[in-house]
Amino acid sequence: MKRIVAEYDSPRALRLAATTLRGRGYTRLEAYTPHPVPDLDAALEARPSRLPWAIAAFAIAGALGAYGLQWLLDAYLYPVDAGNRPAHMPLAFVPITFEMGVLAAGFAAFFGVLICGRMLQLWHPACEAPGFESATRAGYWLELDGRDPIFDFGRAQRDVRLTGPVQVAIVEGES
Repeated sequence: MKRIVAEYDSPRALRLAATTLRGRGYTRLEAYTPHPVPDLDAALEARPSRLPWAIAAFAIAGALGAYGLQWLLDAYLYPVDAGNRPAHMPLAFVPITFEMGVLAAGFAAFFGVLICGRMLQLWHPACEAPGFESATRAGYWLELDGRDPIFDFGRAQRDVRLTGPVQVAIVEGES
């Protein structure tokens, strides 16, 4: 599958190109920049990440699991009557409950960023564009994916060239 990858000389030019191409109906756009570019997500109409919600859910599940396990072991299965203390003393369960919530959230954040950020992918077709390594230092790149519903190679290439890129490269491959 063909992809069109274009380099721009500034963050402003990249944002303008993304806005222009989205306005023409393209939906499968991806940007590669060496630093966060303000308002680029809005230009690409990127959906907000659901990762914070997943992290919160894992934190709550970890805390509830830790509390439940402590209750099961200390208050239900093996209650100890020591000094007329009740079998279920919630205050004693707080440190482990908190620690397990933080641990579960940390694991969820670590693996969520790896998966959602596609960091497990060792290669991407856009990396084959000449000069693409500048995306880690000073280049601003925009990729138009060939799986876009309105992608017609000739029209897409003209539309990208009309946005004023420094260079345009055609790459092929599945990601």
